[in-house]
Amino acid sequence: MPPARIKLADSVYLNVIETEKFKTNFISAEFFIPLRAETAAKAALLPSVLLRGTEKYPDMAALNKMFDYLYGSHISPRNYKLGETHVIGFSSYVLADKYALEPTPVLSQLLGVLEEVIFNPVTDGGVFSADYVETEKRNLCDRIKSQINNKNYYAVKRCRDEMCRGEAYAVSELGEVDDVMAITPESLYEFYKWLITSTRVELYFVGSTDTAALTSQLQDMFGRCANTTAPELSTQVIRSAEKSKEVIEDQPVKQGKLSLGFRTGCTLSDRDYHVFAMFRELYGGSPSSKLFMNVRERLSLCYYCSAIAEAHKGIMIVSSGIEVSNKQKAQDEILRQLELTKAGEITEAELVAARNSLINGYRELYDDANSLKSWYTSRMLAGRDDSPEDAAAALQTVTAADIAEMAKRVTLDTVYFLNGTLKPDEGSDEQ
Repeated sequence: MPPARIKLADSVYLNVIETEKFKTNFISAEFFIPLRAETAAKAALLPSVLLRGTEKYPDMAALNKMFDYLYGSHISPRNYKLGETHVIGFSSYVLADKYALEPTPVLSQLLGVLEEVIFNPVTDGGVFSADYVETEKRNLCDRIKSQINNKNYYAVKRCRDEMCRGEAYAVSELGEVDDVMAITPESLYEFYKWLITSTRVELYFVGSTDTAALTSQLQDMFGRCANTTAPELSTQVIRSAEKSKEVIEDQPVKQGKLSLGFRTGCTLSDRDYHVFAMFRELYGGSPSSKLFMNVRERLSLCYYCSAIAEAHKGIMIVSSGIEVSNKQKAQDEILRQLELTKAGEITEAELVAARNSLINGYRELYDDANSLKSWYTSRMLAGRDDSPEDAAAALQTVTAADIAEMAKRVTLDTVYFLNGTLKPDEGSDEQ
């Protein structure tokens, strides 16, 4: 069953997933804005600054003391993108009231702290504390700069950046260092005021509680966010690539990182997305996929090889780690496996393995409240409300011919190669 969706005010919604499975309740509050270069850094910085202190809990020590009282709960910042929508906010796991040692409204008190964090931040002269802003700016800059240290992630990111150059999706949800450094307490506070009065708010609750009481408290908290002018959320989708390009970047590492970016011709908003899900799983989404079994296992052309999809943007990145000398062989075999899929060379065993792998993954969503919430958030943004069970049922009708037709939509857009320049006996290699 999809979440019960309750409109608390204009552009403010509560989504309730009732379950008795967990001893903790999960709550999230997220603001949805268009992904833009001019706001990305401020949006990435804001949750961390808000968590530095409030009027009632003026520093992190005071906040942590309250969290300890609430059975070790915590409020975590959230910052990610879904297609070309930037999502920021907070989430928390909190002990369900009935498991408290003595009668305590744990959830209600946690929501009180969340209200303080979002609506009553520490200010100095009518703006954010300069000390808090500067500290969190340094932390965010360090995080941005550190992305290059994870070569697997970095290569995929660079492929996406080159592939989507000129599109909003190329904007990092962390922002850029120069933009972060340009933020002032005044400019961040202006952004904050706009965010809480002019954007769409999505609240999620996963667990068991008095829904009427929860709704009433959240309505009191977020009613001040009501607005009729929330910006439109959309994602530019390019269905196919007219031609492909290649980008090679040298770095002093031993292992090469090869990323192939594809336009898939299918997004989560499309009715046949379940067919694409089967295609991706069969092609490169599991240890039984064509890429894993052939490029890695049979031919030993890579250390790892998998296909990563962005459902809202309609793109897919095949990510692999290889010996530099195997670059062309690995690239040719990755593309050959795609052509075989397009030609319908799909065995019954491959079909069954892909279906079972996906279904098992859907079942596992129910083991974690945040994963379940993320499923429905993504679906909601795509204009659908199908449950993991619905998605699993849809897979039963997918045939090898359907997957072959879906594969024919997939076109190569960008080849990115992080070329390792170190010899085997030269220095260390941070992969």
